[in-house]
Amino acid sequence: MEKEVANNGPWHAFYSATSIKLSKQYCYIKDEEKQKKYKNVHTNFYINKNTGKTIEISAVYRTKIYPNYNNCPYYFKDKVYLGIVDEWVSIGQYDYI
Repeated sequence: MEKEVANNGPWHAFYSATSIKLSKQYCYIKDEEKQKKYKNVHTNFYINKNTGKTIEISAVYRTKIYPNYNNCPYYFKDKVYLGIVDEWVSIGQYDYI
């Protein structure tokens, strides 16, 4: 039996410029901010399950928890559904704070 891990895919992937803009403006982790060693990650790159292409995303939700992507609690008006991704590739946009 496969061990249940939170970072196992597949996931529904979304992109929102508003989400990225807000994540660049606000950071709530004051202890790490003081150390200047914390990466504030805004996007990640994942592999699209259907196309095999690498895509940049701003949020993912497990398909096991949210079978229908319309039920994912991602409330930005400019969100774009990018499909199902099943493999993380790398960090995308980030800032050191």
